[in-house]
Amino acid sequence: MKTMKNYFILPAALFIFYACQESKIPEEKVSTDAAPPVQTVTESDSQITRPCAILHTPDSIQLEHLKKDNGEEAFYTINEDYQNYMTDARAFLEGKGVKIIEPAGGKISFHSAKGNPATLNLSDVKYNWEMWLFDGNQLHKIDVMDIENEYKKYMK
Repeated sequence: MKTMKNYFILPAALFIFYACQESKIPEEKVSTDAAPPVQTVTESDSQITRPCAILHTPDSIQLEHLKKDNGEEAFYTINEDYQNYMTDARAFLEGKGVKIIEPAGGKISFHSAKGNPATLNLSDVKYNWEMWLFDGNQLHKIDVMDIENEYKKYMK
């Protein structure tokens, strides 16, 4: 019976997490025959150029991969912990006025005034619960469990 309850915890947690999210500005998806879809949030349809935070949660394929790699019981504990870390990080960043982007997957391009391009492919199974800060010049993968210090380090 306990195992059956575990199957309902993840969908319920994900439903609650997504239901509580406020959408600031709708994200646009643009695709062309020559390039993969790129999610955008600033003045261009193909690049992010202003400081922001990128919060990534695993898609269904990545979740199944994590469950297989970690075992079902450990997976649910990890999922719950990261949901809490991401919620706390979101609250902190919102309090600082940082634009938050939560792409569903695919590739995202970042371009700085200094010419430092970076691309994230969030469909890669290596990504699970991840956060990056783009300071306007460089993309930084950060430790979501230490959001305050990471913010101080990169978003001066």
